[in-house]
Amino acid sequence: YQRRVHGIQLYFLMDAMSKSQTGFGNTAGSLGGLPSASLKGKLAKLEEDIKNICNEINLHKKEVEDLKTEKAALEQILQMKTQDVKKTITTEISRVEEEMKKNFAQQKAENARLQQQIMQLKAEKTELQQQLLALQRRISELETMVGSEDIHQPNILSLLLSTSICLLYTSPSPRDATLSRMPSSA
Repeated sequence: YQRRVHGIQLYFLMDAMSKSQTGFGNTAGSLGGLPSASLKGKLAKLEEDIKNICNEINLHKKEVEDLKTEKAALEQILQMKTQDVKKTITTEISRVEEEMKKNFAQQKAENARLQQQIMQLKAEKTELQQQLLALQRRISELETMVGSEDIHQPNILSLLLSTSICLLYTSPSPRDATLSRMPSSA
């Protein structure tokens, strides 16, 4: 950057000198031999131009430094905000992951519980089906025994006693008015 500034200064200095040399020949001819006065004026003008250019360059340097400072501040703010967002997102992701793990574990336990209940129900169903088949066989055996006119009634009685079926007739209780009496007209 400084090389560039020096290059610009040299360019303006050389440009001014070339103008002063061309102007010097013209001034010397027009003033009739007073080239030193015009040369001093031109040098003073050149020095003033150089000072103005240096002042402008210094102003531009200051602007560049201000912009660099502002850029650094903005980058720092952006970095802080990026870190805050990253931290927030990381925290949220961790929370969601924990919640998902918890829900997954609960769902897994619920699935295992339901699977166990299904297995128990299937076992009960199988047992009930077996009992039903056994009862149907027993009924068919009893029907064949009752249907045959065999005189061996003690065998039927022993067969009935050997079964675990209990057929008990209960009559309605006299205290239960709705079942023990006929509906009245009242």
